[in-house]
Amino acid sequence: MNIQEELLPNGVVKIHLSGRMDIAGVGEIETRFAGMTASPRMAIIVDMSQVPFMSSIGIRALLINAKAVSKRGGKLVLLSPEANVEKVLVTSGIDQIIPICHSQEEAVGKVTA
Repeated sequence: MNIQEELLPNGVVKIHLSGRMDIAGVGEIETRFAGMTASPRMAIIVDMSQVPFMSSIGIRALLINAKAVSKRGGKLVLLSPEANVEKVLVTSGIDQIIPICHSQEEAVGKVTA
């Protein structure tokens, strides 16, 4: 699994994830992901468009980081998950905790509102 960071205007951080969010994949990025969502970052978009598979450990990683951002008063949203990954997120109710956006404009609007 790969992880990259991009700084967008207005202090928004976009984190690009690619690869399988299973036990092996999350193990590869867990520490870097936590560092990228650490203070003082308050507006974070996680691009899920290159994640073809997500297991419960992947859901856990998203929840832990979203909770950390939320505790600081920030916002984290998910951007453009593949259909099968979005189905997992919706079925598990994660979309009720972490908003799912389908365009970068929508995502920026949610994290900067």
